[in-house]
Amino acid sequence: MRRLVFLSICVAIGVFASPVSGAERSPPGATAESVVALARRLSPELAAAVLDADAALQRVGAAGVQPDPTITLQAWDVNSKGVGQRWIGVEQTFRLWGKTDLEKGVAQADADASRHQSQAMEVDLVARVKTAYAQYSAAQRALELSKSLQQRVDQLLELLRLRYGASSVDQQEVIRSELEAATAAADVARREGDVKSSAARLNALIGRDARAPLAPSKGFPPLRTKLTLSGVQDLARSSNPQLAATHAQVRSATTTKELTDLNYYPDITAGANFVQRQSGENSGMFLLGFKVPLQYEAKDAEQRAASASLGAAQARNDALRIRLDGDVAEAWYRLEAIRKAIKIFEQRQLPPARLSVETARSGFDAGTTNLATLLESERRLRAVELELLALKVEEQSKYADLERLAGGAL
Repeated sequence: MRRLVFLSICVAIGVFASPVSGAERSPPGATAESVVALARRLSPELAAAVLDADAALQRVGAAGVQPDPTITLQAWDVNSKGVGQRWIGVEQTFRLWGKTDLEKGVAQADADASRHQSQAMEVDLVARVKTAYAQYSAAQRALELSKSLQQRVDQLLELLRLRYGASSVDQQEVIRSELEAATAAADVARREGDVKSSAARLNALIGRDARAPLAPSKGFPPLRTKLTLSGVQDLARSSNPQLAATHAQVRSATTTKELTDLNYYPDITAGANFVQRQSGENSGMFLLGFKVPLQYEAKDAEQRAASASLGAAQARNDALRIRLDGDVAEAWYRLEAIRKAIKIFEQRQLPPARLSVETARSGFDAGTTNLATLLESERRLRAVELELLALKVEEQSKYADLERLAGGAL
């Protein structure tokens, strides 16, 4: 059944990657959810992680089983007269003392670790896709701002040409407007390149061709504002897949240590033979044997190696837990600082900058404000809007980092 499921996944990958698929008729990109859902279906690195987890799960079925029995056929007293006796037998080695259960436990713990690693890959991919989508949305918004400024400068240039005509009076104003218009046009061209490059980066993360079409973004996705550091840290300790993977690795190392402790206890081999004679009565034979564990030095070394591996797994788990708390705190404090900066820009910088532009435009139309003052106010407003846009991209990125550390959506 699992093979059919993963075969379906592989088929889905081929279908969605096709340039004529139905998904391409309605390009994703309008929302972050649309590109995240597509990345989960198309990402080859995520598909590889899922298949690795399935391979580890299949190995559980092969672990902790008794060895195959041995069927023997022997011929005795073979001479010119033929075969004197035929022995037909079977031998079976039994792994006792709970060794098979421990082997299955090791395989299960390894499968759990691989599954959690696959989940960690998915969480990391989603965080990267959300960050790339925020950059894609910001690039589009920056292009809109640049086009708006270009349109305004072009209007000023036309107005000045009509006002001064071909006279030499105030030709410096016209020249300055022409230079400003050229700068605005160059900025628009650069912003158009930013949109294309951010779209290519987003497509690559999703698992699509870099030139595949994306729908215009509808803006940044809404984020939760009421978060507490302790709440996110608790969620990370319980849900972070990397931490869960190290827990599983500790279980695997612990079970492996218990298994090496049982190496001093021998396995048992039992067997039976049916003896067929040419003359005389047929008979049977039984055997019972075991390996004598004389290589104590090798077994002691295996125990020491297993103990060291267990200690290393526990240390990695502790280190990751400590680092996880620190990473969550760092991302949370940065997110908090960014949100404070956004609030300052929105309440104390953006309104005055807009008012300055409106005042300068009115003064220029009335002839009381010169062109340099108007252009400076326009540039100042655009700089504030771009800075606010960059802060919002950083907010989206830090929020995605928190979700990655927490193991999923907050």
